[in-house]
Amino acid sequence: MSLPRRGGKRRRSTSDSDSLLGSSADRSDSRLLPSEPVLSPPAGLGRSWKDSGRRVAAAAGECKQTVPDDQLDKLLLANWGLPTAVLEKYHNFGVKKMFKWQAECLLLGEVLEGKNLVYSAPTSAGKTLVAELLILKRVLEMRKKALFILPFVSVAKEKKYYLQSLFQEVGIKVDGYMGSTSPKGHFSSLDIAVCTIERANGLINRLIEENKMDLLGIVVVDELHMLGDSHRGYLLELLLTKICYITQKSASCQADLASPLSYAVQIVGMSATLPNLELVASWLNAELYHTDFRPVPLVESVKIGNSIYDSSMKLVREFQPMLQVKGDEDHVVSLCYETIRENHSVLLFCPSKKWCEKVADNIAHEFYNLHHQAEGLLKSPELSPVILEQKGLLEVIDQLKHSPSGLDSILQKTVPWGVAFHHAGIHIYNLLRSPLQKCSQFLHFYINML
Repeated sequence: MSLPRRGGKRRRSTSDSDSLLGSSADRSDSRLLPSEPVLSPPAGLGRSWKDSGRRVAAAAGECKQTVPDDQLDKLLLANWGLPTAVLEKYHNFGVKKMFKWQAECLLLGEVLEGKNLVYSAPTSAGKTLVAELLILKRVLEMRKKALFILPFVSVAKEKKYYLQSLFQEVGIKVDGYMGSTSPKGHFSSLDIAVCTIERANGLINRLIEENKMDLLGIVVVDELHMLGDSHRGYLLELLLTKICYITQKSASCQADLASPLSYAVQIVGMSATLPNLELVASWLNAELYHTDFRPVPLVESVKIGNSIYDSSMKLVREFQPMLQVKGDEDHVVSLCYETIRENHSVLLFCPSKKWCEKVADNIAHEFYNLHHQAEGLLKSPELSPVILEQKGLLEVIDQLKHSPSGLDSILQKTVPWGVAFHHAGIHIYNLLRSPLQKCSQFLHFYINML
């Protein structure tokens, strides 16, 4: 916890409180654009759709795509009452409509009214969109603040920049508490705080101490399976337990209100790999949703030795490596080359920064060799050189030169051959935010750290 420590007896002081949360005088909701209810289901959306979503969530099987065909236009974001500026941002990001499962998840039970939600969907299925829309609703409608909790500093930084870009036009202020980094302003001046687990726990503790939990409207936890982490899981569990207790206590005091859920802190937890969904949802008193839907089908294979098996461990084929690379006993380079020959790209994950750099250098070196073999006497009909988009790759190199950290010496050697890597030591977010954010179309390999 990165709160200031003071010797002697603890004393409540206004100046100390202001150092983290700010005073009530700092709160200014006037900068938020006034709006009608945000995230309202489209008119005419049948109750049967909402009920079908509930049945799907209760089932243990995969998500059924149950939206009636005559209501598919209801999936368009333009029909959900979003602020125009946010809608345009989503359109710029290529998001114009929801998947059916996202709409079903939002319509589940009393989620839109503020009830807790736990949901699981595969990677790339669009989990974050559901949380973003719920944040937008609580911040703009209820004039409450949001915490977005992620497990790692690097991921939290990227999320902060993304949310700033998404919401800045509607006056929503986003900043982050991660590592040793804190916003220049007070927490009370923010609308969304992106935090790591430790920093979020510190904020919750201080809000409770200062009796300011009423500032908070929603807490989103990405990678909810971190609850089971042997080192940090207990902290996330304590954090959520405190929020649940405060919320239940507040709800009992407001039982006479027509809609007490609107005044609670809504917890939204998401994960792609949460094994005990029902247990976690019961603990958080949350609506539960699960889907196996993927926008792009995933074919899983396992390579053991030279044998390649499918996900049920049935032998598919024997792999014959086309490239003999010293030190590459697992034939990683050959597997990647085979994929590139079929006009696909490759994303590799490595366990360390050094490993990322080494694999990228090895692949680029082999591409270099293939290119020069094709030009020389050793030309082989079986080993054709990789086709490179030279103009695009030169643009990527130029953008890297102008990034905050400059052009890495290894990337300078690998990018001309369509290979790049990324880990915590490479700060290229400004590159990804530039007009060349689609530079991956020029890169055959992108190597990331686990």
